[in-house]
Amino acid sequence: MEKPTVAVIFGGESSEYEVSLSSAYSVLSEIDYEKYNIIKIGITKNGKWYLYWGESSLILNDKWHESQSKKELTIDINEGRLLANGAPLLIDKILPVLHGEYGEDGRLGALFEILKMDYSGCQFFSSAISMDKDTTKLIAEREGINVARWLVVFESDLKNEAKIQKEARKIGYPVFVKPSRGGSSVGVYQAKTEKELIPLIKEAFKVCPKVLIEEKINGTETEIAVLYKNGKAVFSTPGQIKYKSEFYDYDAKYNSSEIDYIIPARITKESEKRLRQYAKRLCRALEIKNLSRMDFFVTDSGKVVFNEVNTFPGFTGISMFPKLLMHDGYTFKNIINYILNI
Repeated sequence: MEKPTVAVIFGGESSEYEVSLSSAYSVLSEIDYEKYNIIKIGITKNGKWYLYWGESSLILNDKWHESQSKKELTIDINEGRLLANGAPLLIDKILPVLHGEYGEDGRLGALFEILKMDYSGCQFFSSAISMDKDTTKLIAEREGINVARWLVVFESDLKNEAKIQKEARKIGYPVFVKPSRGGSSVGVYQAKTEKELIPLIKEAFKVCPKVLIEEKINGTETEIAVLYKNGKAVFSTPGQIKYKSEFYDYDAKYNSSEIDYIIPARITKESEKRLRQYAKRLCRALEIKNLSRMDFFVTDSGKVVFNEVNTFPGFTGISMFPKLLMHDGYTFKNIINYILNI
């Protein structure tokens, strides 16, 4: 039987471009080459698509696009296929290892659905909804799930800075300022005082035109991986992230050596039960399929507070999604096989 061809797509026009490169390198290092034919498709920061057949190590250090081992890709809308210098690529499944905008936000999935190309990950509408923190919090509230108090700010609201400051005071300092659509803590800041608030909102607007001012929850950051196995959701053992920085920002996630990943999380059985219940409700409400990682806070009193959903979580060597599943007995290859589901 002929092996199916899997296209691993990486890069993209996202603030999380570098994270995608690292995730893709991990996937390409662990994917089962005896089971699949693998082709690599890279998207540059300015949106150019290439078929790439060079060394995967050049992906990790972002030198792949400088290589001669690539061809420009175009899209044949009428036939629903990708072309490399005019020659069609025969692809059975697409594995889009992209994070953030133009990838994890559903736009790429929508393109593949228009082309009628089979791809892994959540469907485009689930990804689009889950990417927006404001929308997911509204849905979580409807489902009876605890969320941090928040306020939405658009750029036009800056005409009345006093009103924003007044509403933020009701939440209470410190507050988090974060893009409503984004990941990897890019553009996320902590405002400790009212003086810091407006400048940090303006910084967050550089990432997204919709910004959240959010209550700071003092609790344990706890994550759970969701993997669909033979059509049914499997929920991992929850894990805990312990760090020395003030909050789990981009630098702490990817550049700090002072991070501890504690699996299982040091939370009570009752809190774990509630966290799993919340994760199941969110999977149903957001129509999550294939995979995701759900993030919560667990306070000292045991209260579970929903934070966010990632519909294509990190696959780097330090990423919690594979760590959680591997703790439960899966291998990296197993995880990829279930995600591909072919």
